Amino acid sequence: MVNQKPLPLFFFSGTGNTWWVSRCLAEALSARGFDAGAHSIEQVAPAQAAALIRSADIIGLGFPIYGSDAPRIFHDFIRSLPEQENEKSVLGYVTQMAWSGDGINFLYRPLLVRGYRLRWAVEFNMPNNICMDIFPVPYASDYARFRPRLARARARAEKLAGMVARGQPWRQNSNPLAAASAWLQRAPFRLVHDWGRNFWSVDAGLCISCGLCVRQCPAGNIRMSGKGLPVYGEECVYCLRCFNYCPELAVLYGTKSNRRAARIPPFKGPVPEFSPALIARQH
Repeated sequence: MVNQKPLPLFFFSGTGNTWWVSRCLAEALSARGFDAGAHSIEQVAPAQAAALIRSADIIGLGFPIYGSDAPRIFHDFIRSLPEQENEKSVLGYVTQMAWSGDGINFLYRPLLVRGYRLRWAVEFNMPNNICMDIFPVPYASDYARFRPRLARARARAEKLAGMVARGQPWRQNSNPLAAASAWLQRAPFRLVHDWGRNFWSVDAGLCISCGLCVRQCPAGNIRMSGKGLPVYGEECVYCLRCFNYCPELAVLYGTKSNRRAARIPPFKGPVPEFSPALIARQH
């Protein structure tokens, strides 16, 4: 039996898109001689992550793009990566609705100073998961409508895995124009990021105090009050799990932001078998 080369994929996924791409990549890489496991950063302990990184020459890093930026929880994960004396190669990938400018390339230098060189930087267009009124772009919750986009994403994962196996770098949008265009989104997103956390609440008339939002929050940002209602803190990473998975559509952003979700069921992952329990931190 041939020993496979370790290639751990560390990913964050809010509502399933990056989880799905990570699975596709792991399958495609495994078919090409790698031991490619996909690990949710919510579930992998620091010591386990360090051991996986130590055993590998290449590691994967994947996350959803929010305003041409990485979720804060993923920035924290990158800062926690053990520094390397001998450079390790990074397979970077992001999921996005349509366009992010430079994808994961903006993390090239932060990774390099820790001893990781970004050799692959690839973008995957996936279904829109934002179901709130403040975001006017249409979304869908019909899995049949996702199939063409998923087919294209799977083909891209196969192409990426082939290039990794051949040692052939592939960095999409790693040019100054892409970087400049990304900052058209990234700068305002970072400017309003913390302020925007203040608008989460729940409709007390709809909430059934099930605590699902508390259990699924990747940042530990939600707690139950003495009145049995969820209360939001200041650590939101905008993953939308609480909003999309509330069984009563009781979570609000602003005052009326569940109206669209009341007409069309919220996005609950790109495939029916996805559940936040597959990726969420363990309680």
